[in-house]
Amino acid sequence: MRCPKCGSLEDKVLETRQSKEGTVIKRRRECLKCGYRFTTYERIEEELITVIKKDNSTQPFDKEKIVRGIKLASKGRPITETQIRQIADEIERYLIDEGKLKVTSAEIGDMVKSKLRAIDPVTFLRFASVCDEFQDIKDFESVIKEIEKEKQEKSNE
Repeated sequence: MRCPKCGSLEDKVLETRQSKEGTVIKRRRECLKCGYRFTTYERIEEELITVIKKDNSTQPFDKEKIVRGIKLASKGRPITETQIRQIADEIERYLIDEGKLKVTSAEIGDMVKSKLRAIDPVTFLRFASVCDEFQDIKDFESVIKEIEKEKQEKSNE
């Protein structure tokens, strides 16, 4: 790091702190040549996840879109804001951990549906109807039959 006072490249780090979010590192430094103390900030730059939409257009991943979609589907249902945010956070963390920098909107929808299915079948059904573009009542019936079959299998265990 170049000293802002004398331009020397020799310094020592006195103190390092990371922000609560973990994205910014603040370092207190001292120039070894002139003794001037200064602060530097380092920002961690994460690679952005790109979402490939159904029409093959792309856009940056936005966790808030997942939150909004679940909120719409869960209106009047016993799902908390914390649960909704946790689902969105888990999906984002999974994509980052797996290094999936390109993901389809359908894959994201499947991940959301999987998590909703375990929490509330009605919210799952509402979300699936939009995500999978249900066309008529038969689409709803087939998914409801799947849910009932799973419930029955679980109760038989």
